[in-house]
Amino acid sequence: MTSDPAINPYDAVAYPGHSFSQTHPSRLATIAHFHGMAPALPTNMRVLELGCGRGGNLIPMAAQYPGSRFLGIDLSGDSVRQASINVAELGLTNLAFEQRDILAVDEEIGTFDYIIVHGVYSWVPDAVRERIIVLFGQLLAPQGVAYVSYNALPGCRLRDIARDVMLFAVKGIEDPRERVSVARTALKEIAEASDPDSFHGAALRQRLKQVDELPDNVLYHDDLNPGARAFALHEVLSVAGQHGLQFLAEASFPNLYGAAKGPAQQMLDRMPLEQMALREQTLDLLIGRAFRETLLCRADVPLRRGVRPGSLKPYHLAANARLVPAKDGEKPGVQRFNFDEGVQLAVDLPLCKAALAILSTIWPASIGWDELVDRSCRDAAGELGPDRIHEIARLDEALIAIFKAGLLDIRLEAPPLTTAISEKPAASEIARWQASTSAEVTDLRHRTVQLDGVVVRKFVCLLDGSRDQRMLLDGMNAFLDETRAAGITIPGLPERATAEEVAMHLKDVARLGLLRA
Repeated sequence: MTSDPAINPYDAVAYPGHSFSQTHPSRLATIAHFHGMAPALPTNMRVLELGCGRGGNLIPMAAQYPGSRFLGIDLSGDSVRQASINVAELGLTNLAFEQRDILAVDEEIGTFDYIIVHGVYSWVPDAVRERIIVLFGQLLAPQGVAYVSYNALPGCRLRDIARDVMLFAVKGIEDPRERVSVARTALKEIAEASDPDSFHGAALRQRLKQVDELPDNVLYHDDLNPGARAFALHEVLSVAGQHGLQFLAEASFPNLYGAAKGPAQQMLDRMPLEQMALREQTLDLLIGRAFRETLLCRADVPLRRGVRPGSLKPYHLAANARLVPAKDGEKPGVQRFNFDEGVQLAVDLPLCKAALAILSTIWPASIGWDELVDRSCRDAAGELGPDRIHEIARLDEALIAIFKAGLLDIRLEAPPLTTAISEKPAASEIARWQASTSAEVTDLRHRTVQLDGVVVRKFVCLLDGSRDQRMLLDGMNAFLDETRAAGITIPGLPERATAEEVAMHLKDVARLGLLRA
């Protein structure tokens, strides 16, 4: 066992460590439950992360769920030491980090309800890859869920065209910074000199645009690792099957067809729901998926496939929707809502309009199905017909369509956040701790969000639940006075904070999902 940088590049160049919302147990539990499993609830679970880095993913989970147990394992001694320091600073007693080679992990560490392996499988030697799947088979609880992400085929064939250029250019270069610099220069020169009208030249240019946006540490570990490999889904599932595991779903659930349209969608529709692995593999061949986040469970667990009427009723719903002005000439009664990534829906169903308006108002908080229906019926009472049961069934159908499009988030347990401003509001402990040193903080949906400047960071740090808005104003002005007295120059720093600015900051922090319920 060693953390020599020559052997372990993660001690030489730290990989970015932050939260990954798609790995959060509340999401994994919801997907498992949707498929008929009885998963452990996040309030009482055991979670293992292999390749945990500095704990950026596990630490917010452990702070959120003090009644659960968490274990992170990583080969990097530097990463584990820093993660342990962070845990001590936060006073977390339900989380431990251990420096270990995955090959040395065995059954003595116990069983886990959730096992997370993000950004590892494609980038480690074959023996480690094989051991990861073995550990899933050995350590996963009977109703447990394993998450594994990897570069996928056939989509990565195009990525590898550029990777071949960069790996050839850095042969014999050991220094990480020089490897990254030489790789970037070589790819740019080759891409720009290639024939733009050829398939090869177009692929190089496309990847060059993507590489230009990658941080150096990501490029170093992901693309300049000569041992990195991409895998077809069926390859991963074949190995998983040998260890008593089966395909559950993708963490990008529901995303039933991805970018498949027209004939491609019709091809998938003809495949039985029970043959989900075949459908998913065919989808990859149709759309050229380049990255997968696959969930596995034990092979003897019976699964329920498909979405049917009433499927959303057990869950709490959320949608990042925003009401926008109707288009000129739009028929009366139509409302338009913008969703993530610029998707826009025109809605004329009264109950659905009311439901989306409610969801847009409370985002990023969630609301239970029954409460959403009741509130929607009250808000749309003047437009509803006499058959309430029929109207609710139509709402169910509409929300399921929105869910299938990937625009509706569902959770078995609502994230512990609120958008209501209490008398003495409190941001999450993790967000306050992170804001003291960084503009990037983890929200209560386990997403990484950006705080806009030093003033907002200080404001978040003050939200410990002990201050009302007047005290928050005093605290902000004290910070401004101390900053100026210390001779620190911060562009755009206001002379004095105002009560209106405090109220505005509270709304912004709530909208970022940082306020504890």
